[in-house]
Amino acid sequence: MMPGPESQGAHRSHPAAWGLPRLAVKVTVKLAAKLAVAVALAGLLLAGLLVGPAGTARAEPGSQEQSKIEAQAVEAFKRIMSLWREEVYFELYDQGTAASKARITREEFAQRMVQLEWLPEGELNPRFLKAEYRFRTMIYIQARIPYRNKFNVGEPFAKDQTVVLLQEEGQWHVDLIQLVRSPYVE
Repeated sequence: MMPGPESQGAHRSHPAAWGLPRLAVKVTVKLAAKLAVAVALAGLLLAGLLVGPAGTARAEPGSQEQSKIEAQAVEAFKRIMSLWREEVYFELYDQGTAASKARITREEFAQRMVQLEWLPEGELNPRFLKAEYRFRTMIYIQARIPYRNKFNVGEPFAKDQTVVLLQEEGQWHVDLIQLVRSPYVE
């Protein structure tokens, strides 16, 4: 008779004492270890989603706070449009997102904006200006923007556009590349 696992020093709680072949024991132990790692990673991921940097809570804002965030974004958008209308391109560049500034220099941006034929004209109509909350740091601004041609006096036109504003370092910023491309009629 072959000695059993108990006689070899294995305890009943050890898988070898259950009468499983060695390969099955190895596979079971490896799967259990992988499962434990997966559960731990899922817990960390969930904790990261629920708690932001430095342990700050990331609960969704209430409707009042959301309205305040949207109002701040709308004011930032109006300021951006005003800078564009006044053709103050270096200051407008400062309103760009970090990602768009990495794609275009201040001088290139100003040069391309000067070369555009179309400029925003007049104030934005509040009836056609709407902020759409996406995240605390991302707002979609839907606006009907009136444009006029800088070089040929003619009929102005209005274009419905959606502009994404991102909050970086506590301020709302716009994609500069979108501004360069936005006035063209589709």
